[in-house]
Parts: sequence; C-alpha cells; structure tokens
Amino acid sequence: MEKQNNPVQIVRISDSDHKKINYDNFAPKTVVFGDGATQEVRARLAEQTSESINYFSDEFKSWPGLAGIVKVTLKEEALAKSHRPLNLFSSRTCPIVGSLDFGELLVSATRVGLNNLQTRLLNGKGKKVIANISAIEKIEPFSLDDCLNGSELDHILSSSTRGERLKIRLFDHYSEEKNNQLRLALEQFANENNIRLKKLNYGSSHDLISASTEDKETVKKLTKFIGLRSISTIPVFKVSDLYLQTTPVGIADEQLFPAPQTDVDYPIVGVIDSGICPNSSLIAPWVIARESYVPDGFEDYSHGTMVAALIVNSQSLNHQDARFPSTHARIVDVNVFPKGGTTTEDELVAIIEDVVPKYPQVKVWNLSLGGNDPVHNTDFSDFAHFLDEMHDKYGCLFVVAAGNQNNYEQWPTARGHAGINRISSPGDSIRALTVGSLAHKETPLSLSRIDEASPFSRIGPGPSCIPKPEITHYGGNVTAKGAFAQIGILSLGPNNMLCETIGTSFATPIASSIAAHLHHFLSQGGKVEVPTERIKALMVHSSLLGGKVTTDTINHKGFGRPGDIIDHLYCDPNCMTMVFETDVRHGGFEFERFPFPIPDCLNTDDGKYKGEVLMTLVYSPEIDKNYSSEYCRTNVDVGMGSYNRDEEGIRRFNSMIPAAPKDIKDLYERSRVENGFKWSPVKAYHKISTRGINVGDWRLKLSVLRRAEMAMPERPQRATLVLSLRGLEPNQPVYNETIHKINQLGWITVDIDQHVRIRT
Repeated sequence: MEKQNNPVQIVRISDSDHKKINYDNFAPKTVVFGDGATQEVRARLAEQTSESINYFSDEFKSWPGLAGIVKVTLKEEALAKSHRPLNLFSSRTCPIVGSLDFGELLVSATRVGLNNLQTRLLNGKGKKVIANISAIEKIEPFSLDDCLNGSELDHILSSSTRGERLKIRLFDHYSEEKNNQLRLALEQFANENNIRLKKLNYGSSHDLISASTEDKETVKKLTKFIGLRSISTIPVFKVSDLYLQTTPVGIADEQLFPAPQTDVDYPIVGVIDSGICPNSSLIAPWVIARESYVPDGFEDYSHGTMVAALIVNSQSLNHQDARFPSTHARIVDVNVFPKGGTTTEDELVAIIEDVVPKYPQVKVWNLSLGGNDPVHNTDFSDFAHFLDEMHDKYGCLFVVAAGNQNNYEQWPTARGHAGINRISSPGDSIRALTVGSLAHKETPLSLSRIDEASPFSRIGPGPSCIPKPEITHYGGNVTAKGAFAQIGILSLGPNNMLCETIGTSFATPIASSIAAHLHHFLSQGGKVEVPTERIKALMVHSSLLGGKVTTDTINHKGFGRPGDIIDHLYCDPNCMTMVFETDVRHGGFEFERFPFPIPDCLNTDDGKYKGEVLMTLVYSPEIDKNYSSEYCRTNVDVGMGSYNRDEEGIRRFNSMIPAAPKDIKDLYERSRVENGFKWSPVKAYHKISTRGINVGDWRLKLSVLRRAEMAMPERPQRATLVLSLRGLEPNQPVYNETIHKINQLGWITVDIDQHVRIRT
C-alpha cells in the first residue's frame, strides 16, 4: 500500500515556462565543402544536369511542361539542415519535393527548370550558391531502381500476368498544376496501353492507384512512366501467426476465466483479427459488439479468440503469474481474416476506415497482424502512414505486433540477419505502439532464456533507424525444432478450449490491455480527454524504469517490458515521477523549468547529484510521406543540466542526461543517428551516477526543430515528457522530499489519480 500513497505528479504548465531563445553567437556558418565550386566541379554537375535533360527529352516533347524528378545526392559531411542547398534548388530552378535515403533529395524538374539550374551551376557567384554547389556529390534522373524501391521487377511482372493488381504512386510536386498535368498524362498513357486504373483511398491520400494489366511489356513501359514514384504489388496481410500448430491443453471454466463483474466499468479494446468464436461461452460476456467482413462459412476463430482472451485476462490464464498484468477489458470483435486466407492492404484500410468511426468510445485497437516482408530501410509503408492519419483523426492508439519470423533458420532473430528479421508493416507506424515478444519460460532446449527476446520475434529498427518495437511483452519461447510445450503462452481458444501457443500476436494484446486500462483510468471512463501520447509515454517509461536499454537490446526488446498498472501510476518511496505535457513553440522559443526540484537525499555534501535520472519523451511530429527518410518533419529534444562557459567563454547549455542507449553511435553510422534516430517520436534518456554529477542548479529544457524545407507550422508541437528521479538505495525518501521541494518552489502539481485511487 505504501506505493499507492505516492502518485505520479502531473505538472501544470504556465506561460512563463516558454522563453525566447537567445541566439547570440549561434548564427549558422556558411560552409564550403571540399574543393568548393571550382570550374571542374561546376562543369561536372552541369554535365550531369544535361544528362537529366536528355533522359527526359521524349517525355518533355510528348507532354510540354510536365515535370520529372531528379535525384540530388549530397556529400556525407553536408547532410545537416544548415547545409541544405536551398539557394540552388528553388522555384526558379528545381524545387525540392521529397527525399529517399539520407542525403538523397528529390527535385521537381521541368525542361525550363533544368536549364535554369544548369546556368546557375555554371555561373552562380553568391557565397551561399558556392556553398550549395560544394555540398553536392551527384545529380541524376530518378531511376527504375529508385521506383522499384527494393521490389523485384520479375516478381511484379509475374504477379501482373496472374491478374494481380499493382499499386502505383505518383509524385507530388506540391503544385496543383503540375500534379494535374501528371494525372492527365497517366490517364492518357493508361488508355493508350489498355491499363485499368482505379484510385486507392488510404485516408486523405490521393496519390495511390491500382493498375491492372496482364501484359509484361506494358508493365515494363509503366515502370518507366515519368511521374511514377513507386510500383509494387498490393501487399497482403494475415494474422501474425507462426506456422506451428496451437496445442489444446484442456477445457477452461469460470474459475479460470471469470465473467465480468456487473458493477465494474471496464475499458474497451477493438480487436481487428479473425473473429471471436461465438461458441466460446466464457468470453462471450466480454464481447460488446461484433463486426464481420468475412463471408459466412469461411470463418476461423482460433487466432482472434486467443488474442481477445489475453486482453480480457492474461494473468489468470497464465497461472496467476504476476509478471502478466492484472488488467481486464471488454472487446469489440472485428473479423477480417477468412480461414486459411489473407486480406489485401487496401481491403484492410477500407475496413479500418469503416469500423473505427463506429466506435468512438474505443481508444485502443489491437492489430495482431502483419505482412510477410520486413519494412524498408528508409521508407515508411503506406499502411503505416494510414494508421498515423487515423490516429490523428480519431485520437486512438493502434497497438501493433512486430511480426513473426517463420523461417526457423533465422532463429533466434536477435542473432540472425538484421535486414531479413526486421519488423513487418504496419509495425512501422510512428503513431502506433509496436510490441515485440519476450520469453517468460525456458528449458534446456529453448532458444531464448527468460526475458530475452523470443526466438521468432521480428526486430528493429524501423525505417530511418526509428526505435521499433518500442516495448515487449510475453509471447512464449520455442526450441530449434519448433516445440513450445510448457514454454508457450496459455489462452482461451474456440469452444472454451485452453490452448498453448506462441507469437508476437499474443504479446500484443497484453500491451493493449494495459494501454486501454491506463486510458480508461486517466480519462475517468471517457469523461476527460487523454492524449494517446500520455499512454504511450507512461508505458515506455514503465519499461525504462524496469531495466537498462543498451545497443544490444534496443532493436530486440525496445525500451523493455512495462509493469502492471500500479507501476505506471505510482512511485516507490525512493523515486519521484513527474509528467509534463506542453506545447513546444516554434519560432525561437523553448520550454524551460528552473530551478528544478532536487531532493536533499540525492545531493552529496559537496552538492553533487548521486542517483538516477530517467526521461521518456513522446510526441506526434508533423509528417510528410514524400520525404522517405525524413518522414518525421519536426523533432523535439529534451535536456536536463545547466549553463556553462565553453572554451571561448560563451555561455552554453549542457545537458547531463544522455539519450538511451548512450552508445547509439556504435550501432549506426553518424549520419543515421543525426538524421534518423534523433528524430524519433519516442525517446528515452538515462543517467545513473554513483559518484555524483556536479551540476549545481538543474534546469529542464524542451525545444523543437523542423526540417530544412519546412515552413513554420501554424500550431506548436505538443509533447509529453515523463521524468523520474530515483535513489540508489530503496530507503531514500526521494518522493516525500521532492514533494517538499516542489511546494517550496511554488510549482502547481496534481496527483495523477486525483479522481480515484486504484483498489488492490
């Protein structure tokens, strides 16, 4: 009970927390790279521009004014925002309209624009133009390989001859005139070549189209169409299931799986899966609604029933194991997968777009599903972008399985081929909470030890080095031969059968149950609006408090396994957790709290901080899918430290709490850390000091940065920060002393459970 006397503190934000940044001595310098803009460099780049004009010559003749795309590769040392060649690539030449990998810019190129660019390359004299020219490594047309984006042309050709639809995406030139010209040109091209086109509706996206033709040569011609950004088959999805037989272990009863209590208001989770067995009388009272998109007679309720049962009562099903949460939830059952079959991406998108608005009371949707292929290195999937948009539109959190690796030869995935074993779509959704699987039991023959990543669990990172999965939970263990008896997860299957199984599919609903319970509790049963970012931040922070994040674990286990509900909302006596939810303003402002309340018990006699600081930052950045590797367009960072004078005597802020894992530079190239990982919408920071950190007066800062081409957004960037101060000894009175310091400083805080206390 002592822990429940220490609720997490919500810190009230005031206007005085937003301060204007002093940019004295911080003016960006114009940097000239390498040999600069020598005549040799100018001539080489001008010649490459001329080659691009020749490449598009037929299209420019056929469709005067139509824009193609040219790829501009920057030098490795010139990838920073301040070096972006915006003076060279402008509306007068070829404006930047997207990106591929880090340092690969896409520019909208008409004949007139390319000619103007060539002239500027040869004759431009300004200091910034010279710096821009020196930053460029290469200029070349957008190629077929770029368009295929990792897909195999032979696979696309063979799929089309079998009558399968192709998914194509047109370039967005950020110009209604250019985009309309492009659409008209595509329609003309399709009519001339007997290609059947149909618009694909993925939320507000207007650039996705299905194309059908059985003729290989026509498909080859289509791949060379000037306005095509990408071409692929339409992905198919299935339940995120391993090719292993689920094992029945007996019949369940009401003692194992009790009915809901009539006087309890439970949270609700939407389950988009293979449906819940109507003959399972134990789970039926928990189901409040059913939607089916599967024809009668084609149902297979096995997977969906087991997923839903773990949302309802995972702890009871698994021998009252306290490592499983004590949460319960009711279910909206959405059946989308037929027996032994798959559902195409566009069908799934249409179903989600149809069903989510029907149930506005559902704020957590479980997606224990996935595609067959790993996500792209830099490109976020169309399905992921759609889920990001649905999150923003309806304020709901999608909890998504990381996916399973079905190839036994790749087990354990944590030690296998990193590229092949990466998470599957839509686990790359940046707004979603992606869940990997942990082993909760082991045998001498099992491939994983307890609390290691399950052998089959797909791993991170997501595209652009975004940390994925963010969290993990228990999904079972397995031997090299595929046996999982006594080391799998127990759940309720069809017809009240107790079953043993394994998979990330069954770790995901456990996380969904925690998320739904948190949201239900904090929103007072839906009466108060609670941002999903708070739920995500609390769950990641609970995981962070429970273990250490390292370069060896971040891609396999994310930030760890969240604890039970009480661990998200209450503090041990030697810990204080605070939540800051604030707008971080653009235009030269930052959020700052100073001085920061540090309890006396964590300060040494000579004023050094001796203890832990843990921070979790979650925000929903501005996004733009035209910028593959730079999909996240705004970046919030947090610092906790103090001002110090540098070698030149300039007063600069020095944050003492590094990002977790602190040795991330050992995992990725520097450019990928700076332009990918550091732009992640979920960040963790951790510092433990046994000797003491000499800071003096601590201050907390939050600031926002946007990508180079991006205009200042009209709205500030909202962010949620969860911050913990923790002592190294369990008997240190950190919580009580921090409350005292908070009151001394005049901070206004509110108990996170101000409306009710959790019963145990």
